[in-house]
Parts: sequence; structure tokens; C-alpha cells
Amino acid sequence: MSITEEEVFAQAVDNAGFLWSQRDGAARDPRYDLKALAEVDGRLAAQLDLLERGGRAAWDGCAAAAEEGGAGEVFAALSLALTRRDQGAIAALVARGIDAPDVARGVVSALGWAAPELVKDVLPALLGAKAGPALRTIGIAASAVRRRDPGPALKEALSAEDARLRARALKALGELGYVEGIDDARRALSSEVEAVRFWAAWSAALLGDERGMDVLLEIAASGGALAQRAAGVALRRLGPHAGARWLRGLGESPGAARAAIAGVGALGDPAHVPWLVERMSVPRLARLAGGALSLITGVELVREELEGPALDEAGPSDDPEDEDVGPDPDDGLPWPDAAAVGRWWARRQGDFAAGKRHLWGRGVDLEGLNEVLRRGSQPARAAAAIERCFLRPRLGVFEVRARGEAQRAELRG
Repeated sequence: MSITEEEVFAQAVDNAGFLWSQRDGAARDPRYDLKALAEVDGRLAAQLDLLERGGRAAWDGCAAAAEEGGAGEVFAALSLALTRRDQGAIAALVARGIDAPDVARGVVSALGWAAPELVKDVLPALLGAKAGPALRTIGIAASAVRRRDPGPALKEALSAEDARLRARALKALGELGYVEGIDDARRALSSEVEAVRFWAAWSAALLGDERGMDVLLEIAASGGALAQRAAGVALRRLGPHAGARWLRGLGESPGAARAAIAGVGALGDPAHVPWLVERMSVPRLARLAGGALSLITGVELVREELEGPALDEAGPSDDPEDEDVGPDPDDGLPWPDAAAVGRWWARRQGDFAAGKRHLWGRGVDLEGLNEVLRRGSQPARAAAAIERCFLRPRLGVFEVRARGEAQRAELRG
């Protein structure tokens, strides 16, 4: 039975949506490095190229899939609309992200993926005075992903009444290394909106302001939804001794325990590895502790045969009567075998100097950080991007989610 043209393009749309979703997860997955991410990019680009060559039939399939699909399908359709320079379709697809944050991820990703000449008129329109807060949020996000200065729109958004827009603008300050916006970040540190306060503190800390550090430590100690992320930045600035004192005062509540593990991974002091090994026997902490160990030492649990069986009661279940039905925060992290890791550490601890910060088994200096950006796992690369920004704030945060070929070119330069 022959396959029709419509079926070929329908499969290409499905493949593109699937590959985008795979890539979206891979950008944060410890099983991926820059080489593996670039390989997924190549497969995704091939599907988009097939659709681009398919003319009207391919576009009709993309548009139909985007009507009913999620972020991946919208990514594929918007990528194709950009290459077709179909302004009406571009506007309609971008609008899909206004009230749907999950879909907005696909919109921003497509605007970040596209060649510069395809968005040179689109981004200014999203950032213009006629655009509402939701569209300007998308425009600033897309500009930041591309590491492109949004211009006057960024300054205006830093004092916007719309909390989502203001939070995204504050995040962009750190991403872009926009030191001139530090006063705007400081003013937002007392915001009653958690996301605004967090991103103000995040950027202020990256740009060298100690008050941002204080707010991040408060958020980390709260054990809330942003605690781990706050600890993952703040502990990088405290240093081994001050960081150890802060960790001792954090306590052992469930929320605090996860923030503490994230903080230990960020601190990078091998002196805390035995503490991490102890947490590898606790179901809801085991994989996070394993990830922190890898972040410090660079050990790959699967490759070194340090992976163990899954522990019971690890995270959200699929039981509809279980109150904890959210996504598993540690999805993708391998299960460590605590006993095997303990034996490994007994053999290897002499290779790591206690009291000295490490990232992926290397010293935290510009040469080591650039090496991690070239060869480390995606979580390690994200950490290296933050550390490099601390050393050179005006460089901004290296975008480890960008197209692999673009990342390689920047790292070569």
C-alpha cells in the first residue's frame, strides 16, 4: 500500500513535535551533553526541512496539528510559518501562547530556533508599544533566549504592573548581563509576588549584588517551590565555609532537605559527599543526591556502574486518589546505589580536595568552566553558565538550551 503525501507530512509533523519534546527535556537531562543535544537538533532540523519542502500540503498538516496539539506541534507550525514569512499565521500561532504557559514554551522555542533574518521583524512587533503584556512577555523571553537586547521594551517592562511581564524582564537582566539594570532588580527585591522577588534576586546575585543573595537564601530556607533553584544559585556565592554554616542551620524538613541537597551540589565542596551518600537511601532524596554528587565530582553513575534499583515511595504516583500527582521533579536522574557509591567514594575521595569548590570534577575557574560547557552534562553545563556569569557578569548566562551548532560556534569563538 502506497503512502500518500498527506500521510508523509502528517508523520513529519508528529516527528517534529516528538523531537521538540525530547529536546525540551534533554536540555535539562543529565544523560545529555552538548554532542547529544546537537544530535537531537539534527534530527529535528531534518523534519522541519522536510516540511519546508512540502509546500502547501505540509503547511496544512502543520496548521491542523497545531490547532489541537501542544507546545511541540505549535513549535513545528510556527517554525514553518516563519520560513514561509506568513505574517497572519505567525501572529495567530504566537497568540496561542498568551493564555497557555505550556504552549508559550513552544512559541518562544521556535522564535529562538529560527534564523536571525526570519525574526528580525517579528521580535520588534512583539516588543512594540501596541503589544499587550502577554505578547511583550513572549517577546522579551524570545529575545533573552537569543541573547539579544530587547531595547527600550526591557526597561519599561522592569516596572510593569503585570507581574508575569515584570518577572520575565527581571530574569532577562541576569541572562543578558545587563548590569545597568541592577537598580531595577534591587527595587523588586521586596515585591510581594514570589516570582518577581525571586527573579529580581536571581539577577541581582548574578550581577554582583549581595542583597540579591540574602533574598535567595531566604527563599531557599522557606522550602517552597523555588527553594532548590534559589539554593542552587546562592550557595555558589557563599563559599565553602559560609555555605557549610548556612546548611547546618537549614534543618531537616522535607522541603529544606531538598534545598540543602541542591545547595551542597552548588557549593561543590567534596567534604559534603558522605552526607550526600546518606541521603541516597531516602527514596524522595536519592536521585537528587546522586545528581549533586555528579555535579561536584563529574562521576556518571550509569557508566561507573553505581546505579541501583528504584526505591519505593520516591515521588508522585499515577493513583488519581494520591494528592501528590504532579510531575516527578527528579525524572531523568539515575537511581544511585548508596552502598556502591560509598565504596567508590572511599577509593576516590583523595582525588578531591575538601574545602575547595568543584564543578564536574574541575576547579571553578574560567578555563574549567569553559571545559564543562564544552563537555559536561546539561545540568553541569547550566551550572557552569551561572558560575561563568559570576566571574564575568557582562557576559551574561551562556544559553545551554540554544541550538547545538550555535553553542559550538560561540564556544569556539
